[in-house]
Amino acid sequence: MKIILSLFLILITFTAANAQDIKTTLYSGTVDNRTVRLYLKERGNQCGGSMMNIYESIYQYGKGKNWIELSVSTNGKGNFCLTEYNFSGVMIVKKNGNRLNGVWISPDGKTQLKVALEEINLSVKEKEVIETDLERTHYENNDC
Repeated sequence: MKIILSLFLILITFTAANAQDIKTTLYSGTVDNRTVRLYLKERGNQCGGSMMNIYESIYQYGKGKNWIELSVSTNGKGNFCLTEYNFSGVMIVKKNGNRLNGVWISPDGKTQLKVALEEINLSVKEKEVIETDLERTHYENNDC
């Protein structure tokens, strides 16, 4: 009986250690004077240890149907570099509380626009729709 209980406890510990907390955040604001929405998905790194979290992100101008996939890099200190798919631009932002502030830079570096985003509430239904859009956008951009 002790062996079965021990195995059960090991299984529970292993499952809990491998469970990933996923945090999703929707930001709304502007790039220059254009309204944008940015969706940021954060999950723990499966490798564990001191490895940084893994991020996925998309954003769109206004509330249209087209999203732009972003490749996310971070230094773990609230600084993010968000590169648009096909390198059509880069956002460098700093997280302060529930805000992301920074700059959007064109690929040639000549155009730089102010970025000001604020976290907004995300309904369950809206999250489902955006998650579907995130998966679709990623699939379309990485189709072989």
